[in-house]
Amino acid sequence: MQITFDPRDPDECATIARLLGTAPTQKWTPVNDGTPRHFQGEVTPAQPETDCHGMTHDDTIHSTPASKNADGSWRAKRGQKEAYEAAIAAATGKDAPAPAPQGMPMPVAASAAPATPPAPIDYKTMAERFMAKMADPDGLPAEYEAIYTALSIGYDDLETNQTSIARLSAYMDAVDNGDDHDGCVRHAMSA
Repeated sequence: MQITFDPRDPDECATIARLLGTAPTQKWTPVNDGTPRHFQGEVTPAQPETDCHGMTHDDTIHSTPASKNADGSWRAKRGQKEAYEAAIAAATGKDAPAPAPQGMPMPVAASAAPATPPAPIDYKTMAERFMAKMADPDGLPAEYEAIYTALSIGYDDLETNQTSIARLSAYMDAVDNGDDHDGCVRHAMSA
């Protein structure tokens, strides 16, 4: 990145100083006598912002972008509550809050969702499997009309409705596991 400015303009010099995080202790005055450009006045670095505990913002325990709670403390980053409280205790010299009493259930983080959804089930493969089960006298625990009704499957959109295809496939998986019709329906509707 390149920043260009006129070193003879005190306002531009002050803007550059603010961008660099420094503040002049006195107004910058350029030297304009043909000598190399440098400025009068001492530059002091800006002090980082602190919260009500005297802590500077730390991306590992504080939320980003930096924001404060109503009491003036930095907001804790999700999943970093214990480290956040330990840092406050270290900064203030006070002990961290006591853990929840035994017998109180501790919250459990939800399991992460799968990164990718399952691959769609091919209608033709599922239909061939279903037809084979219909041809077998012991293949299905109920007539196909009862199965379609229980699974809320419509005849018209079965070829294109991935939900219906998945339910019918899950129903057949439960049949393969030896479930009765009601068990197969429960399995298919929860899949």
